[in-house]
Amino acid sequence: MNLTVVGGGTGVSTLLRGLKYFNNIDLKAIIAVTDEGGSSGVLRKEYKVLPPGDVRNNLVALAKDEEILGQLFSYRFKDGFLAGHNVGNIVLTALTKILGSFTKAIEYASEVLAINGKVIPISEDLIRLVAEYEDGTKAFGESEIMKITKKRIKKVYLNKDAKINLDAQKALVNADYILLGPGSLYTSIITNFLVDGFKEAVNYSNAKIIYISNLMTQPSESYNFTLFDHVSVIERYLEKKVDMIIASRSNIPEYILERYENEGSTPVKIDIENDERLILDDLLEVKIDSDGKEKIRHNSMKLASLIISLLR
Repeated sequence: MNLTVVGGGTGVSTLLRGLKYFNNIDLKAIIAVTDEGGSSGVLRKEYKVLPPGDVRNNLVALAKDEEILGQLFSYRFKDGFLAGHNVGNIVLTALTKILGSFTKAIEYASEVLAINGKVIPISEDLIRLVAEYEDGTKAFGESEIMKITKKRIKKVYLNKDAKINLDAQKALVNADYILLGPGSLYTSIITNFLVDGFKEAVNYSNAKIIYISNLMTQPSESYNFTLFDHVSVIERYLEKKVDMIIASRSNIPEYILERYENEGSTPVKIDIENDERLILDDLLEVKIDSDGKEKIRHNSMKLASLIISLLR
């Protein structure tokens, strides 16, 4: 079974972390290249390379040995002139300069980490995502988009034409199933649709398309969005109906909900009824992040197990 996952950083890596344990799957992850935040943004600007952070996240998720090499690639310097940078980001940047290609750098790093699957950047072109809001204002680049909250995005587009990576094109065309997300609606998922050749490859493919909804809305790009809103935007940009919608119906502790709501984030309301495409389950997990805060995430194994059981 050929599975191709499309998205960005945290959400997709959570899914891959579960999928890698299932046999008889040819697993590929197509990853967005418009990230501009943190270490990735600095390296992108300084060295004119594609942002390595999201790719690193997904390489580590698929690594055979997450305990040692995975921790090494994820290690973030806390002080000195390297403060804020991950080892993996620096390694991928150096490999890109040595090998002359971000795709080749990923392939080499994949061998070192012995990953179960393949991670592919959607394009080798250095591009930025632009958002235009309903009030006519614009935000240039992912970092600026993330700062603007509680406003509805009218449309997004790339700052210039970009060609799809041939490996990404093949992964889409040969897929049995294309999984969209989970991940930020515009900056992780739809940004991939905007690359020349993406929609054509999806249309040429015979793959079934599965959308995996986020657990929570994001004040920067899906403020007060319901599940119907998410699916509608996905289908409008993809220019194609999705075949299956996976969403979580979970009881979230009140004290965690309150903190999220203070930040403008609420659970994605499930407002799609009588739709045979909709699959509901309790897929939530509460995790402690590096800052000691409790974060709501998908449970990797629950989500992966649900998907595999549905497809088989």
